[in-house]
Amino acid sequence: MVKVTVVLPTYNEKDNIVELINRLTKVLNDYELIVVDDDSPDLTWKIVKDLKRKNVRSIRRVGERGIASAIGRGIKEAKGDYVVWMDCDMSMPPEKVPMLIKKLDLGADITIGSRYVKGGKDSRPKIRQITSYLFNIYTQLVLGHGVKDYDSGFIAVKSKVFKSFKFPAYGYGEYFIEFVYKAAKKGFKIVEVGYNNIDRIKGESKTAENIFVLFKYGIQYGIKVIKLRLTK
Repeated sequence: MVKVTVVLPTYNEKDNIVELINRLTKVLNDYELIVVDDDSPDLTWKIVKDLKRKNVRSIRRVGERGIASAIGRGIKEAKGDYVVWMDCDMSMPPEKVPMLIKKLDLGADITIGSRYVKGGKDSRPKIRQITSYLFNIYTQLVLGHGVKDYDSGFIAVKSKVFKSFKFPAYGYGEYFIEFVYKAAKKGFKIVEVGYNNIDRIKGESKTAENIFVLFKYGIQYGIKVIKLRLTK
């Protein structure tokens, strides 16, 4: 039995995916990596396939798009007792994954890589820092449950959690908010581990550093939070 499955959703990450895989394989034992690629024009899926690496699998999705559904596909394919997922733009340190796993070993059901607990930091451009911080303050006030980073996207989960409710495989960041909130309501133990969230260095950002784009996502996320709070 595989202990840890790491799901890596990708779209045009040829500049980052090999480095990420190499760094993950250096720090993990008894693992599998599943790269779920949305038919990237830059052939990210083929780069992974051509590596021919043991315990590394590439899934090419044709006619499907979206980070949440890609993660959902990876979860369905996962063989591990624990499932981890993270962004593939090198904004999240793969060297932190063993600490997320360790917290599960110690009794947590979910471990979130967090920018807002001890050891956490947001080193992205100021506009991203401010909007994310304000959104999380708002979400904490509305949803509660002690979670400080509701839109982290960096997480380790015991596979039993997915049997308790349906994974919300839709939206951009809304899925993460909903997943964490529903897990908290179900009584699963959630622990946060600090990490430094940096800006991508290579490749093109999927969300432009643009106040209008951030405002659009902020409105979507804010509405989602209210809907979750009103749902019994």
